[in-house]
Order: sequence, then C-alpha cells, then structure tokens
Amino acid sequence: MTESIETLINMAFDLISNFVSLFLKDRFEEIEDFRSEASDIQSEQLFNLLREAEDTEWGKKYDFKTIFSYQDFRERLPIQRSKDLRPYLERMKSGEANILWPGLPKGIIPTFSYELIPISEQALDEIFFQGINDCYALYLHQNPESRLFSGYMVSLGNGIEDPFMYDLFRLLQDNEPFISSLLNMPRRMADEKSQNKCSDLILKEIKGQKVSCFKGSPECLNALLERAGGHDENTNLRELWPDAEILFHRTPATTSKLTEAKKTLPPVLAYQATYCSPEGLFGIQDNLNDPSYLLMLDLSTFYEFYPVDGTENQCIPLEDIELGTDYQMVITNCSGLWRYCSEGPKFKFVSKKPYRFILI
Repeated sequence: MTESIETLINMAFDLISNFVSLFLKDRFEEIEDFRSEASDIQSEQLFNLLREAEDTEWGKKYDFKTIFSYQDFRERLPIQRSKDLRPYLERMKSGEANILWPGLPKGIIPTFSYELIPISEQALDEIFFQGINDCYALYLHQNPESRLFSGYMVSLGNGIEDPFMYDLFRLLQDNEPFISSLLNMPRRMADEKSQNKCSDLILKEIKGQKVSCFKGSPECLNALLERAGGHDENTNLRELWPDAEILFHRTPATTSKLTEAKKTLPPVLAYQATYCSPEGLFGIQDNLNDPSYLLMLDLSTFYEFYPVDGTENQCIPLEDIELGTDYQMVITNCSGLWRYCSEGPKFKFVSKKPYRFILI
C-alpha cells in the first residue's frame, strides 16, 4: 500500500513538473527580450499603470488621462516617500477604496525604516508570484536536466534578516496560487522569532519526504541542518534530502553580504539570490556564477533612478543610467506606489544589454 501511494505521489510530481516546465520555457523567451527591447517594455509598463489607475483619487488629482509622455509624468507627479503615504493608508484601513490604486490593498505591511506600504492583489500576482515563477524559469534554463518540480519546496524563513520580510512571506503564503500550495512545505509558518521552533516544525513535516529545493536564507538552512543532526560533513545534506538541488534566497540584503552568506552553504547545493522586499521584486540572479541581478522589466513596475550624491530632482528613466554610478531607485507599480523613493539598498549597474546590477 505504501509503495502504491509513493508511486501515485511521484506520478503527480511528474505531471506537475512537465506542465510547469513547458509554461516556464515560454516565459524565458519573453525575458530574453529584456536585452533588446528594454525601453519599449518600460514605456509599456508606465502607460499600463496610468491607464489602470485613471479613475482612482490620484488618477483624477493628477489627470492620468492626459499624461502622454514620460516628461508629462515626471513633471506632474511628485516624488513620494513612505511617510507621505501615512494619511492615505489610514483611509484605506478604514475601508476607503480607489485612492492610490483600484480597490483596497490586500495587505498593508512594514518595509524599510518600518514605515507601512500597501500591497494590492494585482501586485501579488503580477509582481511577486510572477517574479517567483521567473526565478524558476531562469534556473531551469541554466539547468535543463533539473527535477525542480519533482519534490517539495521547503520554506525556511529569513532568520535574522529584516523582520519585515516575515510579514511579506506571510502575506504571500496566505495568497499563493493553489498549484504552488501543493508543492510547498511547511503548510503553516512558525514564529520566526524562534529559529529552533521554526526548524522543528519544518523537520516534523518534511521527514521522509522528497525535497527538491529550499527557500530562505543560508542562515536558516544551516540552522535546519544543525537541528537535524549537524552539518560538519559535506554529505550530510545529501543523506538527509538527496534530491535537494538549490536554495532560493529572496532578500533585500546587499550583494557583498550575500557573497559571504553563500560561502556557508553545503557545496553540493546551488544558490540563487533574488532582490525582493515589500516594495516589490526587482532583480533575479540569472547566472548562478555571477552575483549580479537581472533587472526585471515587465513585472508591473516602472523604474527611475537618481544619483546617490545628487537629488530627487535629478531622476532619470532606466535608459539614461550610467554604468558604475551609485543610484537610489524610484518606483511606480501596481500597488499604487507612484514615484515612490525606495529606502532599500543602492543600485550600481554593471551591464545595459541586458540591465544587470549589484546592491551596495
């Protein structure tokens, strides 16, 4: 009976794997356009966002219907910081809709500086879940023999990293697509303030299960391995979870911190970092041997930047950035963040075709 159940589970994994792999292959071809069509893609993002929000309070206040160029957009809308959103968020909390973005936000959670920002249902789908799928698409392209969807994906948490990431992951887990929920473990999140409690919950659920990958920080993976019996030997991970291929790390940490963190991982495990925060999902490590991120251009986000040693009035669109300059990011996205100045790490671009960056 046990063998029959295991056979059925493996058949289900294979069916999901084949279906998802086909879908992600098509998505990779779209990502390839980032190299040659970046300006057009970004322009499309901006005007899609403006059209969708025309009938909101902000859309009427700044007359989105008559914005026909980037210059119009730049001159008409002010730069926003998280503190500027406070009065709007209070109204959203009281049930007022269609203020910054159509409808009500799906969540209002902390971000950098522990100020609050809204996250819409559309952002969950078009920024975060699409970005997560893009992580898989880029990994599978580089590793065509992968069996990534032939086992469970174990969420570890982000440990001592910024605690606001826990709020984001909780929101994502509570709203994840059904097919993703079938593959994810544990089924619920432990109190991340207690790493031992978190590790114990995970170990209880994944004992004897086929694990294909982990999601979380290197610190949390190492804590799990220690809880499972130590990880001094390189073979320990393989003995515990022989099918585990990779650790997906979604984090706002700087590139230098991630380079050091990667050194602590078992050498048999691949590692892919993604620049992700409550503000959005912005970059994915598309080459596992290169620490830079590929800037994600079509996740319902429009980018502007200004030099760190300059002022907000010096904002420029992506096409005007210079390599080697330190920039602060300004975003417009489908959560209703309009020309919102990120308080996260600074950008330094290392490539334009396609746009790749490191965080400093």
